Amino acid sequence: MSESLVVRLGTSREQPVHWLVWSAGQGEIIASGVLSSAHALGELSERAGGRPVLVLVPGSDLILRRVTLPGRYNRQSHKALPYLLEDQVASDVEELHIAVLGHAGSEVSLAAVDSERMRSWLGWLAEAGLSASRLLPDVLALPLPLPAEGWSALQLGEEWLLRQGEYEGVVADAVLLPLLLTGALPPIYSHTPAPAGVPGEWHGADPELPMLLLARGALVSQVNLLQGAFKPQTEYTKYWLQWRKVAITAGLLLLAVLLNRGLQLHQLDAQDKALKAEIRQVYTRIFPGESRIVNVRSQMEQHLKALGQSNDKSGVLRWLTELAPLFAEVKGLKPQVIRYDATRRELRLQVRAPSFAEVERFRELAGERFAVQQGEMRNDEGKVEGMLILRSKS
Repeated sequence: MSESLVVRLGTSREQPVHWLVWSAGQGEIIASGVLSSAHALGELSERAGGRPVLVLVPGSDLILRRVTLPGRYNRQSHKALPYLLEDQVASDVEELHIAVLGHAGSEVSLAAVDSERMRSWLGWLAEAGLSASRLLPDVLALPLPLPAEGWSALQLGEEWLLRQGEYEGVVADAVLLPLLLTGALPPIYSHTPAPAGVPGEWHGADPELPMLLLARGALVSQVNLLQGAFKPQTEYTKYWLQWRKVAITAGLLLLAVLLNRGLQLHQLDAQDKALKAEIRQVYTRIFPGESRIVNVRSQMEQHLKALGQSNDKSGVLRWLTELAPLFAEVKGLKPQVIRYDATRRELRLQVRAPSFAEVERFRELAGERFAVQQGEMRNDEGKVEGMLILRSKS
């Protein structure tokens, strides 16, 4: 947009506020005026619309200085800038807001202003629904002196603004101007009528309306006090601050889901390991002579082939799978010989147990799924041995 709203605030809220809407495309003033005080800034909210808002603040409220650092300027040396002004300000330097206006090597041009004053200016604007795209000292919105050794001057109300260089300038009340301008002075080029009885070599510059002159200067200036803690938030940052809580909540929910999923996978893995261990345990009971177990299913099929029963491997495997929990529960009972007759659909188990109680317990449990017939049982060296014949109930 080629139109901008330029506002000049005062030191206090009760001072008048000058404003102007300038169209760079048309090269003309759209509207201008003076508010009685900053309390009336809300009247400019409609004027702002979608236009950028440039804010001028009194140069008398700032310190403009050029300082020399021990080395080149960088982010680390920025922290030392306030302490280079300790001898030039009466307030606590830690309460100052430092804005770097320009730097070359170890030379740094800066503006220092009380942080509380910055918060006041921005607070007035925020209450009026205005947001400054840039904020700069009014004296640095004056045109640069045409001769390099000259100064630019402008009277605004009861104050005189004097720009002495790219980042240098002073502001003085009209009555104090003669006290300020003493000694050898460069030529002064004034855009308003020269004051009477004031020392210096005064020249008339192109006359302009004061606010128009400052507005044009502000639009082309690169100076901006909105740095560091006062740097405006980008659109991304604004949206992030609005949605940060939602994003954090979503992240925590996602973390909880992942943790729960991880716990489930851990539990399933533990169950799988337990089941495999149980199958191995049953296999070793059926075939106690084997110590090396790699693939239970494959090794079981090999045993069945050796028994000549490979014609119904899937059937006997299903039976043994169903019997595995029973062998696990009746820990004392061990199968010695297994024979499966596919024609009769029966499984013969030669078992050995510490006593008849284990055999009876196994019969009771197996009887829930199979028809169990008990063959001859005998005692052998304090152990019970015998035959159990299992048939499908279906």
